[in-house]
Amino acid sequence: MDKAGHNDYQEHLKSTIQEMYPKYAQRKLLKDLEKLKVINLKKNKTSTEDTILDLSTIEEQEQLTTGIVKRDEVTRHIERDEFLKSYKYAVLFNVSSIEEDTFIQLKESGKIHNFFAKDYSHDIIYDGITYNSIKPTMYTMGNVTILKFSKLLTGYVPGTGTKKQIKYPILAVYLKHLGVLEIRLDQVRTYFQEDDFFYHEQINFILKWFQENIDCDIENINLPPIIEHIGKKDQDEVNVHAQAMSLKSGGKAVLETGLNENYILPLLGELKELIKSNEDLFEKSPEIKLLLDKFISETESTADLPWISLIWKGKNKTKGNIVKFKHNYMNQGYTLLQYYGLQTDMEKMDNVTEYIINNKNEIDS
Repeated sequence: MDKAGHNDYQEHLKSTIQEMYPKYAQRKLLKDLEKLKVINLKKNKTSTEDTILDLSTIEEQEQLTTGIVKRDEVTRHIERDEFLKSYKYAVLFNVSSIEEDTFIQLKESGKIHNFFAKDYSHDIIYDGITYNSIKPTMYTMGNVTILKFSKLLTGYVPGTGTKKQIKYPILAVYLKHLGVLEIRLDQVRTYFQEDDFFYHEQINFILKWFQENIDCDIENINLPPIIEHIGKKDQDEVNVHAQAMSLKSGGKAVLETGLNENYILPLLGELKELIKSNEDLFEKSPEIKLLLDKFISETESTADLPWISLIWKGKNKTKGNIVKFKHNYMNQGYTLLQYYGLQTDMEKMDNVTEYIINNKNEIDS
């Protein structure tokens, strides 16, 4: 790519760091780069290696953007991190097996480029208008193939009207061992969103690209019964964290477990626990127990559950991985997964996906 194109790319990446990356995420990238001996952040530290970029005198909020301009290794590390970090949203689809040489053929025909190729310079950003300009970057790890689509988003800051442009990565993660295509994308400020269907449009766009370029069948995964199955399992790893209910009577409620250590939902969950912990008393009054069981069962079976959140418990229960499942998102038939908490690595998303598919297989079998 020419120098002007390279400079434009750097400007878009700098803007992305400023607009999309919280301070903790920038600090993590800087610490990683320091460990890799690409940059130096410590004042009064002398280095005999000319290849190490000294950023110790640069203001913290400008260190990463300065590094982008001065060292290609900084850009490459950020691009690699876009493959390996966690994202705010995800959607899971069943996908039929993709032939082994499919991605090789796409590389040879110039439709994708390989992050590890010798002639790789940087990601190609597309504007969302010229469809033929799309060229995702591929990153492979064992049974996992990731295609990164880098979209240019333009927005105008409310009040000032200042124009902003950012690089918006969308990942298409092909998990061969699970037979799953997972689309991952981040939350953006509202002034970058064209309309209320912004996230659906990005997901739909990736599906369209796969349908036109890869010979495979893609189907929605029916997640509501799987999530219900997980929520009712007698296990300690995952629990219901919160649930929205639209009752048959027209009433609506959002039930949250709060900080109780057993993650019991209020009302229905607590009623179940009350019956369970007082079995002897209820055995003496079977008619009352029958009425309560019937009330709980009918409420759960007739209520509409527009969303539910589960928590994957960590060592510290206050730092568990919380995922909200929005069923039939925007009336499009699929479930949108929304991740809460700090941005970390992709492992937490991989674990959730694998857990869901394992439970899907339990139901199917």
